[in-house]
Amino acid sequence: MCSNFASITLQTASGSFICVVPVAPHTFHIRVNRTGQFAEPSPLTRLGVALPPACPVNWHKEQDGDNLCVLTGEAELRLNRQTGSVLLQDASGHVLTRQTRPSYGGGDEGFGAQFALADDERIYGLGDQYDAPLMKRGCTLSMSLHGNRVHAPVPLLLSSGGWALLVDTDAEHTFDVGRTSPDEVTFHGKRGELAYYLIAGGSLTELLGKYIQLTGPSAMLPIWAYGLSFICNQQATARDMIEDALKFRREGIPCDMIGLEPTWMEGSFDYDTPVRWHPEKFYIPQWMPEGAHTFMGALSTMGFKLSLGLYLPKSTGYEAGSEADWPSAYNFLKPFVAQGVQGFKLCTDVPVQEQVRLSADSGEEDAEAGLTVAASISKVIQTGYALQTGKRPIVYTPVGYTGVHKYAAMWSGGRNQPHLSMLSLGLSGIPNMGVDMNLHKPGGIHFGFFQPWSKVNSWAYWRHPLLLDSDLLAVFKTYAKLRYRLLPYIYTAASVACRTGLPIARAMALAYPDDAEAVMLQNEYMFGDEFLVAVFTDEVYLPSGEWIDYWTGETFAGPSRLSYRTPPHAGGPLFVRAGAIVPMWPDMEHAGQRPTDRMELHLYPGSDRTYSLYEDDGETLGYLQGESAVTDIVCTHERGVYRIDIGPRTGWFRSMPERRQWDVVIHTRDKPAIVKVNGDVWREAAGGRKAPAPAHWSFYRRAGLLRLSLEETADGSQRHTRVELIDSAERDVRRSEPLPADSGKTNKTSSELEKELEIGLETGDEAKTLSALRRWWEVRMAAGRSPELLREHLLYMNGLYVRSIERKGRTLGEVLGEEPLPQYEPGADDEAAQAYDSLAEMAKRIVAYDNGQRGKTNEIIRRTTDIIRQELDLELSLQAVADRLHLNSSYLSRRFKKEVGLSFSDYVLEKKMELAKELLLAGSTVGATAERTGFKETSYFIRVFRKYWGVTPGEMKR
Repeated sequence: MCSNFASITLQTASGSFICVVPVAPHTFHIRVNRTGQFAEPSPLTRLGVALPPACPVNWHKEQDGDNLCVLTGEAELRLNRQTGSVLLQDASGHVLTRQTRPSYGGGDEGFGAQFALADDERIYGLGDQYDAPLMKRGCTLSMSLHGNRVHAPVPLLLSSGGWALLVDTDAEHTFDVGRTSPDEVTFHGKRGELAYYLIAGGSLTELLGKYIQLTGPSAMLPIWAYGLSFICNQQATARDMIEDALKFRREGIPCDMIGLEPTWMEGSFDYDTPVRWHPEKFYIPQWMPEGAHTFMGALSTMGFKLSLGLYLPKSTGYEAGSEADWPSAYNFLKPFVAQGVQGFKLCTDVPVQEQVRLSADSGEEDAEAGLTVAASISKVIQTGYALQTGKRPIVYTPVGYTGVHKYAAMWSGGRNQPHLSMLSLGLSGIPNMGVDMNLHKPGGIHFGFFQPWSKVNSWAYWRHPLLLDSDLLAVFKTYAKLRYRLLPYIYTAASVACRTGLPIARAMALAYPDDAEAVMLQNEYMFGDEFLVAVFTDEVYLPSGEWIDYWTGETFAGPSRLSYRTPPHAGGPLFVRAGAIVPMWPDMEHAGQRPTDRMELHLYPGSDRTYSLYEDDGETLGYLQGESAVTDIVCTHERGVYRIDIGPRTGWFRSMPERRQWDVVIHTRDKPAIVKVNGDVWREAAGGRKAPAPAHWSFYRRAGLLRLSLEETADGSQRHTRVELIDSAERDVRRSEPLPADSGKTNKTSSELEKELEIGLETGDEAKTLSALRRWWEVRMAAGRSPELLREHLLYMNGLYVRSIERKGRTLGEVLGEEPLPQYEPGADDEAAQAYDSLAEMAKRIVAYDNGQRGKTNEIIRRTTDIIRQELDLELSLQAVADRLHLNSSYLSRRFKKEVGLSFSDYVLEKKMELAKELLLAGSTVGATAERTGFKETSYFIRVFRKYWGVTPGEMKR
């Protein structure tokens, strides 16, 4: 037995040599062979996949009978000197795993090891195997790229028992995860020594983080790569590609990258010979190969980036750990990058599902080396591109092995269960995975846009969204625009994945490891911290807590199961966690189209939450040198106060906005009594057409939204901002005098009493209206009786009356006569009764007028208005409605104008514009709002909206 500072080596009774190196306080590297020679680096170290320890690990050894114990501060590895079997414990002495038989390696039998499984232990990871389940116990999985339709085998095993194993090899091998023997997991390869890492302690999330520490962070794609990519038909010419791009822009569908299949080039290539554009499909005069006049320049003018398809090399000579060959290997791409290429799609000769091996004419050893070729060539491209441009490309590959996450994103073609590919790779340390979108089904669109990166791949088919029928196109637009609004949220999740290994799309076993029902789910996942996505199912399980249906606003309490009915404008279930903090961009057709100095912050009160918005320049390598900024946002609840704390931006990056305006949107059905910003009371804005003025806030009861805008100081200095929403119950606690003895019902909030009052006005119930008004007045007066407050309360209620009247298509003058507002100037405290009397008199007159009108409105008009309200998403004509009611259109027109006070067309327009305003303020995109209000052309909707409201839909959203 011998040992040194960095390792310990011993020989077993059977003659095998075992070398143990603690590479981190929680991770041990174990090698077994017959020679006792361990000077040469193991495969993953040689390939640059596993990183050498950043600093020596403090450890010591102890003897315990036949056991040699290697102890660090976080774990203990027990090694039997006779058999060589190992046992792994955490710092508290709890056994995490143990070998059931001695391991072997370096002989004719190949290499392998076997570990025990506990009864309730769940196993995850091991990469992307075609149609394999998320939980791998009971499966046999080949770490190979031939013979079983595998995209990305990753020999990383994660256990719910708090340990992980990474096999250190570039040779093919096989895992048997409790299939042959239910209580054991084994792996076996045909050649080479045995080498593997054992990682101790923690949840699946913590184990992923320790794996990333061992192998290095994943690639941080440019921010535009997290938008939408479109791959043209493989027969496309330059003209076809430009036309595809124009279709996106003409229709207002966001998209950032246009890609070409490898048919863009003149002929095949082997990474050693020059390659040119196909002279007929992509003719470029050699005397002017660069500039805005080329088809690449035209794409750039429209805001598109171009990606080129490349076949993976048949040679395996480009090792990720060797930098001797990459400059020459990258040279052939330099002219294309100079012309504007920013992405590279790696392909196999035949689709992965059909291939027998990566290189059909190679021997078995070369085929095994093919495990690492995708990572090798991805590193070649990534490194060369960075040196040439100083920026990040997107390199995406259909096959890969452990380590590919550092250089490339993954992609896959159609699968029976495509979401399992994405989630399995997320559980295997590869967070950037995108499956080709099935845009011919709403459910396929729904899943396609809730992936780490989204891609429509035409390949040999015709999959442009403009070729969809109108209903599917509307769904596609809704998701595409939502995706782009969510880009700051997605990019923040991507930065977390880069640093910690926690993927953007998180299997429920990662997100809710202690929920026995959640960990078994395969058709649900968390998308970042705040969104729960269910795909290809209408049965949804909601974990503990409160959840908001994103499409309808309906609230549900978990844990619970529900049968979900997807709204017609959506493709699947989408829920927001109560307490969520979601930053959003304004509408954009591509990343960078508009500056990000103005952003929306959507908040969903319900639980205390903390969120850190991450930003960098989105395209250069500056983030690796710390060029980035973080904004911490904290939302808390305490004694009837919802508090929002927005911290200053900390850090710096090129192109960082000097000042930022936050349009804060709070999704709540209850209107607060008081809104404070940095201790100052802000006033509620009148129900005007534009966004609330500075130092004002607006509440839209029907949409359940409170909006206000916060802006940094004029000199651009950063400071902490606090917003407080104080409800009526909390305000009641502070009242200065007791309420009258007969006010026993005043324990309700002012918001609840306003609802009662509005119901009373709507139904014509005078008693209910006056009762609610009296109690509302008492709650308001409890805060003080100064002339200023009396005026505020009086004007506020007048505004509520006006809104109630206008909702019925009438005017204030029509209902209240020539002097609709009482001439009253509140003064001293004893005049409060006079103010209340004026409000009560107005309420009586409104109820009386409505009751009189109600007797005049007959069933025909009621049925007409019902049709209009229920079918605002359609084109409504007087003749069509008259035909449905079996009436003459002229007769219906006269009766409608007489009873309602508006012409049929004016009434329809009013209701459509009111709905459009509510949808826009609730965060709906302009295109989706146009469709929901029955406009076939977005441009026409914008013109009508501007004429009616005086502002464009985009200005209304801001």
